[in-house]
Amino acid sequence: MLEQLKRHYKEAIVINQHPNTPDDYEWFYTKEGEQIGILKSELTEKEKQLLSIFLTPLTFQKRPLTKEEQAWHRFFVQGDDSELHLLANHTPYYRFIQFQTKQTIVDRDHFREAVEGLFQESVLLIWEQDHRGIIIEKKRDETEQLLPFTDMIDALSSDFYMTLHIFIGQTHPYDASLSERFRTEKYYFELANTYIRTKTVYTVSDILPLALICDHPKQQMIRHSLSFLTKVDDDLLETVKVFLECDLNVSLAAKKLYMHRNSLQYRIEKFIEKTGIDIRHFKGAAAMYLAILLNEYTKH
Repeated sequence: MLEQLKRHYKEAIVINQHPNTPDDYEWFYTKEGEQIGILKSELTEKEKQLLSIFLTPLTFQKRPLTKEEQAWHRFFVQGDDSELHLLANHTPYYRFIQFQTKQTIVDRDHFREAVEGLFQESVLLIWEQDHRGIIIEKKRDETEQLLPFTDMIDALSSDFYMTLHIFIGQTHPYDASLSERFRTEKYYFELANTYIRTKTVYTVSDILPLALICDHPKQQMIRHSLSFLTKVDDDLLETVKVFLECDLNVSLAAKKLYMHRNSLQYRIEKFIEKTGIDIRHFKGAAAMYLAILLNEYTKH
């Protein structure tokens, strides 16, 4: 298709280039991450509508991607790091913070500026899809900086009237395994969005138990030993799951469940009585959390 577009628009089209007057172009990108610009003067409204069927318009982005942003976009979308290696401004380490919104962000430039203002170090924001993107944190060392991500999400959600979920990746060295590490963290984020719905900020520690369950070769055999789960209904099981995800904090769990603290205490005691597993202590809580995750995963 690109060759056909080149033949049709000739000098009026640029592909993965940065012209001196980017505002004179209508911008699109392909599923493979190719960035295409066509002169507005050579593009009719009907042609624009037709191209939008096969290409994704950069509707909300006022400027085309820079060379650095384009290289990272190809890395995330295609897994192609060839352009990334050509960049001269790499830092020794990177951390990827994936985010997903339920609403469309119309003013992406404003959103990008707001995100940049939340970090002390330099960051890049790359849109992977209309509702998904990656914040690239450039780091000089491997030290994990503890940032108030929950407060940051609350601020962005309030300013842009949206629901936002993020996965905070680990700090990785810039080496040949960077692509594989990102793909692993992307898989973790997908698991979190599917099975852990009560949280808005995820880390590896949240996902690792679920990842181990998903890849366990004898998960069906283990599930047969979870007969104690049949002693409670789904509503009570969901209540227990929220309690466990709130770090056994009754007050926080009751708030999330929109119920009185005493009502939650009663449900917890009822669960312990029915199953014989004391989820108020670490060992019982850990075992029950893994059991719930395994049960949900195999049913799904």
